[in-house]
Amino acid sequence: NNQIFNNTSILNKILGYMLCFVFFSQVNARCNGFNWYHDIDIKSCSKTDIEVLNTFIENSQKTINYDMDIDFNGSIDPLELGWQLWEDGRLVHLICSDVPNPYFIDNYSCGLSGNLPYNITNLDMLIKLHLDNNFLDGKIPDSFCNMADILFDSYWLRIEDNHFCPPYPLCIDGIIGYQSYQKCQDK
Repeated sequence: NNQIFNNTSILNKILGYMLCFVFFSQVNARCNGFNWYHDIDIKSCSKTDIEVLNTFIENSQKTINYDMDIDFNGSIDPLELGWQLWEDGRLVHLICSDVPNPYFIDNYSCGLSGNLPYNITNLDMLIKLHLDNNFLDGKIPDSFCNMADILFDSYWLRIEDNHFCPPYPLCIDGIIGYQSYQKCQDK
C-alpha cells in the first residue's frame, strides 16, 4: 500500500512539473517568432518596443507602404511594420527594406519617413536593423550609438539611401552610405 502511494505521489509531482513547463512555455511563446508567420500576442510584447514601432508608423503616415496591411483594416499596425523577429517578448530584428511581401514574391521598403523615432534607443535588445531605401531624414542622434546589441557594420545595420543629415555619429561613420542631402539644405 505504501509503495503504491509513493508511486502515485511521484507521478503527481512529475505531472505537476510537466504542466508547469507547458504553461510557462506557452506564456513565454506569446511574443516569439516572426511577425507574419507566428501568432504573436501584442499584449505580451515589450510596450516600449511597440511604442517605437508606433512612432515609426506615426512619422510615416504620408509615405508608409500599405502592402504591409495584412489584416486589411486600412492602417499599419505595429506588428505589420516590416519584417520583425521577436524573442522573449523583445524585438531583435527590424527589417524595413527588401521586405518579402506576405502575399506574393516581391520585395519592398516600408516607406518610412520623417525623423528617427526619438525613442529608438529603447530598442535595447535589437540586433539587426535595416532601414535603407526609405525616406527617413533629419539628424541621427549620438545616442544611437548606445544601442549595444547592434554590431555597427553593413550586415547588421543598414541605413543608406535615406535623407539623413550630417554630421553623423562616429559609430555609423563608415556605413552611412549614400544619403540625399536635399532636405538637409532646406532646413
